[in-house]
Amino acid sequence: MSGLPSFTVIIPTYNRAEFIGDTLETVFAQTYQSYEVIVVDNCSTDETTEVLKPHIEAGRIRFFQNDRNRERAFSRNVGLENATGDFVTLLDSDDLMYPDNLSDAAAFASQNPQLKCFQNRYELVDRDRNVIYKYKLPSLRDRLLAISNGNFMSCIGNFIHRDVYTNYRFDTSEDLTGGEDWEFWLRVIADHEVGRIDKVNSGILHHPGRSINSQSVDSMERGLKYMIEKLQASEHLSTVFGKYIGRIESNSFLYLNLLANDGHYRKRASEYLVQAAKADWRVVFTMRFLRSLRRTFIGGVRAST
Repeated sequence: MSGLPSFTVIIPTYNRAEFIGDTLETVFAQTYQSYEVIVVDNCSTDETTEVLKPHIEAGRIRFFQNDRNRERAFSRNVGLENATGDFVTLLDSDDLMYPDNLSDAAAFASQNPQLKCFQNRYELVDRDRNVIYKYKLPSLRDRLLAISNGNFMSCIGNFIHRDVYTNYRFDTSEDLTGGEDWEFWLRVIADHEVGRIDKVNSGILHHPGRSINSQSVDSMERGLKYMIEKLQASEHLSTVFGKYIGRIESNSFLYLNLLANDGHYRKRASEYLVQAAKADWRVVFTMRFLRSLRRTFIGGVRAST
C-alpha cells in the first residue's frame, strides 16, 4: 500500500428505514474522503430501499440486495466479497461514525503499516447522541486473552486490511446465529495482531429495536455451543488458543447469564453462573462474574458485556 489508504464501509441492513439515513449521513460527513460505501439489504419489508434510492441514484452507495432473507453474516460476506478498499470497516445500519473516524484510521494505518487489523474506541448513545455508556476495552498486550474474555471488537470501529479481509468470511451457519461476530474475530485474532486508536470515533445507537435486545437465550446457547465445538475441532485454533478455550467457554456462559437475567429466567441465570465457574474457575475473581452474581441473586443494573 502506497500513500494514504482507501476504505470500504460495509453496512448490512434489514428494516432500518428509521435509522439508516442518519447512519449514512455520518459516513458522508467524514473529513476523509477516500472511501466507498456498500449497503447490503436483507430483503427489508419496510421503506429501507426507498430511503436508500436517492443515494443509489446519486452514486453515493453501492447497493446489493440478498435473494432472500438471511442473517447479517451473509450480508457482511457480500460486502467483503465486493469491497475494493485497502481496508474495510463494518458499520450496522443504526450506528454512527464520528467525523474523524476515517481520517484517524488513515493516519494510524500509515504510521503502523505492520498492523493489518485495528480498531477505535466506541460508545453507547441515545437518539439525541448523549453518551449513555463508554465501553471499557481490554488491554491488547495479550490479544488472545482479550478476545477470549468477550467480543471487544464487535462490528463497529474496526478496520481490516485487504490482506486479511480477502481470507476470512463470517460463518453463515444458522446454528451460530447471534455469535457470528465473536467467532469471526476469534479466527482473525488467532492469526493477526490488533492495534487501537485511543479515541472514541464510533457510536452505537441505543434503541428498543437493537438486535441485542431481542436475542433468544435458547438460540444464543446453541450458537455459542456451536462456536466452542468448532474451535475445539480446529487443530489450528485449538492450538493457538490452548489454555484460553476454557475462558472462552466460561465467558459464553456469562453472556447467557446476562440474557437469562434480562428475560427474568433466574434459575437458568444461576445455572449459567455455575457452568461459567466450572469452565474456568479463575473467572470467579473477575468483575464481570461478580456483577453477574450480584444481578442474578440481588438484582440491579444490566451487567455490561
